[in-house]
Amino acid sequence: MTVIGRGEFVSSTLQSLSWAQLALAAVSSYVAYQFVSEAYGYWRKSRSPLRHLPGPRTGGNFLFGHLRVMFGGEGNEVQRGWAKDYGETFSIRGMLGKYQLITTDTRANTHILFASHVFQKPAGQRRGIVRFLGEGVLFTEGEQHRDQRRILNPAFGFSHVRDMTDIFLDKSLQLREILTNKCIDAGGTARINALDWLSKATLDAIGKAGFDYEFGTLNENGVTNELAEAFEGVLRKDTTPWQQVRFLLNNQFPLIRAIAPGARARASDYSKKKMDEIGMRIVQEKKAAILAEMGSGRIEKKAVGGKDLISLLLQANLAADLEPSQRLSDEEVLAQIPTFLVAGHETTSNSTTWAMYSLARYPEMQKKLRDELQQVGTDRPTLDMLNALPYLDQVSRETLRLHTVVTQVTREAVEDDVIPLGAPIRDRNGNLISNIKVRKGDQVQVPIYLVNRSKAIWGPDADEFRPERWDNVPAEASTIPGITPNLMSFIGGPRSCIGHRFAVAEMKALLFHIVRGFEFRLAVDPSELWSRTGVIMRPQLRKDNSIQLPLYITPVA
Repeated sequence: MTVIGRGEFVSSTLQSLSWAQLALAAVSSYVAYQFVSEAYGYWRKSRSPLRHLPGPRTGGNFLFGHLRVMFGGEGNEVQRGWAKDYGETFSIRGMLGKYQLITTDTRANTHILFASHVFQKPAGQRRGIVRFLGEGVLFTEGEQHRDQRRILNPAFGFSHVRDMTDIFLDKSLQLREILTNKCIDAGGTARINALDWLSKATLDAIGKAGFDYEFGTLNENGVTNELAEAFEGVLRKDTTPWQQVRFLLNNQFPLIRAIAPGARARASDYSKKKMDEIGMRIVQEKKAAILAEMGSGRIEKKAVGGKDLISLLLQANLAADLEPSQRLSDEEVLAQIPTFLVAGHETTSNSTTWAMYSLARYPEMQKKLRDELQQVGTDRPTLDMLNALPYLDQVSRETLRLHTVVTQVTREAVEDDVIPLGAPIRDRNGNLISNIKVRKGDQVQVPIYLVNRSKAIWGPDADEFRPERWDNVPAEASTIPGITPNLMSFIGGPRSCIGHRFAVAEMKALLFHIVRGFEFRLAVDPSELWSRTGVIMRPQLRKDNSIQLPLYITPVA
């Protein structure tokens, strides 16, 4: 009998396998290793101290936890139900049993938002977003984020936003003219999708203000260009629940995307490549123009160039007094373009849409605002003039409070920490606690929507649209850690929204011409509209889930 040694057996076995079989075995082993590693990590996190907090323990599943009900429909209302049942501080289950903290306690949220070195964007979330939008200021962390923010901050200062107000007014006037023509064609009153038209106006505005680029989407014949198409391809709005599930799985388990990306992911990758090609061309042309004008590789800040955001960024980035180690690469500058598009387009168009929704529901408020706007003796008010209109300011603030379009932000602890509470709570064992221990890897959600609608802060009418409340803001609102006083919508701390002045100025400019120029009312019953909880809160029709705000508009005589 022939005895085969262990080495000979292994060698013989390997020789009998094809390269395809070996590759499959290697990939399978890697997948199994990754899954076991992830599962162990999540098992460890399932032993988090957060498990002792009150909160729902049913209604979720092992894979997605309670995220399934939070993002499967009217998740904001689900969260409000939890807050009512368990108090202002509680925990839920995330993916694979991982615990997440949710709290409306303003002292706790102040700690979370200002300790940005401890609480950062979750790695899986960043991975998915960066793949589509690049490492712009919204999505970077640590020193990279600080360098980008340092260079970008001056471009978003009040003086530069004031200079950009003319661009906002140009697009607002252009939109008014288009809508007027639609009313004439319809015999006096036209039915429109307000969100669609406002999205076109804000895309054109951020193109011009952000990098001096004409998207040209604000027209009556639907003509667009390749950069607009590429951007829409990356950020498609027609997301199904299954596609949301795929997105979560791809972020958490990148190998799934590598092996089976799916048609949607491949299309987005193609659009991202096209967007980067066009964006890099814009960046390099502007950089070359600035350097050619100066005849040097370094310039003095604010010395040359245009006033769009990318030009201002390049001027600051090439300034003589900036350390070479702090300069951004062309790729980092490029990454700001999709960042500007997302932050300056989607959020502002939806915020303005929700303002129109509220004004359409309350005609007396619409008339009060129109009367104020018609007292302005010019079609081109300055930003100072817009900010001096008290009711316009109140309507804008109340819209941002009641209809915050970004409903929550998620952070993950990169080290162990203790979060202080303003109001002690009782844990599941009945113990009174005044702080919450979190371990590295634990996640916390800052529930912007819940804070902005908290009855403990805003009183019993917190769910009502009442602009006059800003005449006498409750003292409790002063504890909200927001970059804009008394509002959580732009959050606070080192990662607060850098473009908050930009967004409010653009919103006011749009409302100025629309409310001044038209009377409008809802084209459907309010009960037929709802908003699916997601990255951006948008109005949808219940009957077909189409994203729109249908209005009847009539020019003011």
